[in-house]
This record gives sequence, C-alpha cells and structure tokens, in this order.
Amino acid sequence: MTCDLSGVEHLISVALPVRYEKLETAPLVVVLDGGWMFGTMVDATRVMSMNGEAPEAIVVGVSFNEQNMGEYLRQRARWYTPTAWVPPAETGVKGLEPEQCGQAETLLAFLSDQLLPHIESEYRVGERWIAGHSFSALFALRSLLLKPELFDKWLLASPSIWWDDRAILGIEEAYAEANDDLPTHVFLSAGEQEDDEDDLDFYRMRSNVEALGATLQARDYPGLTLDRALLADENHNSAIGAAVSRGLRALNKPSTQSS
Repeated sequence: MTCDLSGVEHLISVALPVRYEKLETAPLVVVLDGGWMFGTMVDATRVMSMNGEAPEAIVVGVSFNEQNMGEYLRQRARWYTPTAWVPPAETGVKGLEPEQCGQAETLLAFLSDQLLPHIESEYRVGERWIAGHSFSALFALRSLLLKPELFDKWLLASPSIWWDDRAILGIEEAYAEANDDLPTHVFLSAGEQEDDEDDLDFYRMRSNVEALGATLQARDYPGLTLDRALLADENHNSAIGAAVSRGLRALNKPSTQSS
C-alpha cells in the first residue's frame, strides 16, 4: 500500500488464524516492524491460542518496502519518531537531516485512514491490537498518548524513550494534564540486560521503561490496565520473542487495573 500523504510504499502482510472461517470475528493485531516481528507474532498466536493464552488473531505486518537495510533503518527513523532530531550513529541510522525525522503523525494517519479501513473491509475484525519494538514501540507509545481510541490493546516492547532527550515524556505529561483517564490495556516491557549493554548505555532502555511504567501507574487512571514485565536474561534484540509471548498472555486477559 502507498501512503496517500507521503508516497511511501508499505509492505502489508496478512496471516489469518487457522480456524478463521469458523470464527464470527477475530482480533486484529497490527505488527509494526513487520520485517522482524510479523513471523514471530503469527507463530505465537497460532500456537498459544491452542490453550487460550493468546487470541486466534488476524495478524497484519506493516513493513517499509525496502530491501536495503540502511535505507530501512532510515525509514524507521523518519516515520516512527515524534520529533525532528537525528539519532547517534550507533543506532545504525546514517545520512539523515533532523527535518527528515519526526514524521510519526503522517504514518499514524496512514494507519487510521488507509490501512485499518481497508483491512476491516476485507476481514471480520473484532478488537484492534498493535505491537511494536524499539522505534516502532516509540511510535505506538506516541499514538497511545495522542489517539488512544485507535486501538484496544497495546504491546510496547522496549520503546525508544531516549529519543531526543526523552521528548515522548513531554507528550505523556501533556496527556496527563489534559485527561483524567486512559481507558485501554497496555503491556510495557524491557529486557533485563538492556541497560547492561555497553553500546546501549546512552539509551538506558530498561531504566526508561521502568520509569515510564511507574509514572503511568502513579497517574491512577481508572480505566487503564497496565501490565509491566522485566524480561529476565534478555537484551534489546533477544527481548522481541519474550515480549511477544508475555505480551500476548497479558493482553489476552480481561482488562482490569494491574501492575
């Protein structure tokens, strides 16, 4: 699909649950960073739904239609981020100017105005879920704070809260000042080893996630179900599979205020 606003091509992958024809509806799980999360989510939902730990879900992967990894990483920095800023070269993102980044609002419009209406016209969709990791979890976190009604459940694995001096926390604070509730279900996780990785010391992934979780819990939103997980023995990359497994189990439970 081509974004009407940006002209960017997105590769959309769709996997239906095995028993789709027998189901009245099925939850829709939109997986950002589909190039490295889509298959994991498909396998996890199919296996874990056998014993009720995960839903029988329609899984939709959203990827940038790029074969070159350098350009794929640049696309992530352009469209998943909240502000015009250039990340350190250690992230693998090179060759961008600040004004090219911070275009998350355009991607959010693509999801809400193009992708979701198309998918829901083609398939029998129940609840809407979204899942992301790192930059794409940062995008999902921003979307949660600006358009919380767009999805029913949010799987945020190691969001890149560090971006632009933790600019996302200003968005969170603005939401809290303007709202007394956040009626949704959020799973927030980080790998136990993320702060220990020398090349990630600047980013403090685990510490930032733990601090955000504590802040959201302290807001005491009556409608928010918040599940947090520190994933033992996992680093930034290895945490993806564990976050999908833990996140599916947490989000598949009835929504009640939790910690």
